[in-house]
Amino acid sequence: MKRILFLLSVLFNVVSYSQDVLSVIAKETCECLDNKKSKSDNFTGDELKTAVGLCMIRSYSDHMSEFKGDEKVKFGDEGGMTKLGEDVAVKMLETCPNMIMELGKESKNDVEAEAEDVSVTGEVTDIKSEQFLTLQLKDKNGRSYSLLLLDYFETASLLTNNEIKKRDKLKASYTEIELFDVKAKEFRYYKILTKLEKQ
Repeated sequence: MKRILFLLSVLFNVVSYSQDVLSVIAKETCECLDNKKSKSDNFTGDELKTAVGLCMIRSYSDHMSEFKGDEKVKFGDEGGMTKLGEDVAVKMLETCPNMIMELGKESKNDVEAEAEDVSVTGEVTDIKSEQFLTLQLKDKNGRSYSLLLLDYFETASLLTNNEIKKRDKLKASYTEIELFDVKAKEFRYYKILTKLEKQ
């Protein structure tokens, strides 16, 4: 029983010890970011993300010796560094929550920018009615596109009401999502229609 209590107390001390070091790194990272922000008029976007990483790594380097052997993270260990970053970010919420909120806002903007639809203009070569309606287009360079109708959008009726025929010229906007292909037994990217315009 005494041995179990001893082990529990050691484990608790190790956990609380590493949490203390993380708190120090979080505090120093926040101070570093405040310092950088005061020297820059436009401290957002990529500049903010780069600064967070640099400030965190600088502080971690200063306190690396305070981590136990198995808790130390090598700079080449991407997974370990990501975990460290997440742990420090949680602690930063206590010290500089506004900075973390700003970083979160920038990440959301990046995701939205990446999710913007792309479009292709071409001639309709086929319309397949199987499990899903598939529009096939060929652009001016002879490249073929297969576009699925999965979601409703304002001009979807052009397809559902048979207003589009072979050889029609169209501008089709789409987004790409990863879906499981049952026949191929693997995940693959599909182009999903988001807008149609007759040319």
